[in-house]
Amino acid sequence: MRVDLLYALTNRSGDMSWGDVLTATRQHAVMADKLGFDGIWLGEHHFDTDGTDACANPVMLAADIAARTERIRIGLAAVQLPLWHPVRLAEDLAMLDHFSGGRLEPAFARGIVDFEVMNLNPEADRWSAGPSKSEAIFEENFEIMRRAMTMDPFSYKGERYTFPHPGLKFKAAMGAVEHPGYVDENGFMKGFGIVPQPVQKPTPPMYVVTESMSGFMGAARRDTGAITWYPTGKGLKDLFAAYQKELTERHNKQLALGERCAVLRLAFVAKTDEEARRVTESSVVAFAEYVNKVRRANMWLDIDEDPNDPNLAKIPMYDLMMERDHLMIGSPKTVIERMRRLSETHNVKHWLLQMGFPGIRGPELESSLQLFGEEVLPALRKF
Repeated sequence: MRVDLLYALTNRSGDMSWGDVLTATRQHAVMADKLGFDGIWLGEHHFDTDGTDACANPVMLAADIAARTERIRIGLAAVQLPLWHPVRLAEDLAMLDHFSGGRLEPAFARGIVDFEVMNLNPEADRWSAGPSKSEAIFEENFEIMRRAMTMDPFSYKGERYTFPHPGLKFKAAMGAVEHPGYVDENGFMKGFGIVPQPVQKPTPPMYVVTESMSGFMGAARRDTGAITWYPTGKGLKDLFAAYQKELTERHNKQLALGERCAVLRLAFVAKTDEEARRVTESSVVAFAEYVNKVRRANMWLDIDEDPNDPNLAKIPMYDLMMERDHLMIGSPKTVIERMRRLSETHNVKHWLLQMGFPGIRGPELESSLQLFGEEVLPALRKF
């Protein structure tokens, strides 16, 4: 079983400087590395004055963390792919793979917060421009990025990009080795080299962050892994099954149900269940309400539940999320039992646990990390 930490740069109280937030991030990454977590994942969000996850460039931050850690995998969950130039991103990721000694694992998403996407690439906003256009931009950027990591010479012609730019002649340096396929008989560029190429071949392990059936099918079609947060119960099993079937049909790969699919959950460990709830409940509820507002739906229900059912409104949000397996929160014994049960029912073998969600302060997070590393991780390893 693989257990990773999803790390958000939170500062909900506003009482930390950016330097303080960055220092805490470094300390917690080193702590996770020493405690035995398998990976640490960083997200991308812009203009975050609310202190939910203030990380505008996860690639740069990951390079910093890679230099301070020894063995932990370095994940990006998620790079908002439509907001990047795809060739520049391929170059940056390849550099990061070298900086980390081949520990990089990037995941990609379209971007969900409208004021982030609209201010950086309004054409890619799923709410105003429509989901089909957003998906098309994602698809093209992904194809360019992957080709740039694997092709030499690299070339591409599509709806929004053409590489090389037409009409250019390659200007080789004096004494440079000739590169076949870069130019045509008239000296015009047919392709060019991307430097560097990643350490991991053909690319670092890639994922798509998604909660939808189309997203899982797209991940299988591209032969990437999938990371998901909200789906639970029957909905989660259906997504795993669809991914498994599509991967077999597209790529003739026989995987177990849930294999190459990572599950993200909010997590926190305290000495007792009561203490864990006391520390986290208000933060969990506030975060859940924020997610529902951003996503414009109740994200915590199973697919066969009616969000307008009046009986659901009577259940406190914390209890509803706990009952539907969104929270790996409690004493070490409780968290072990909850993770083992979901691993058994859904064959979850790869976890992303977000412990430092907004409202959880540094000392509380450090205590939870320590307890998890000392008491929960060893038990999960045996399982």
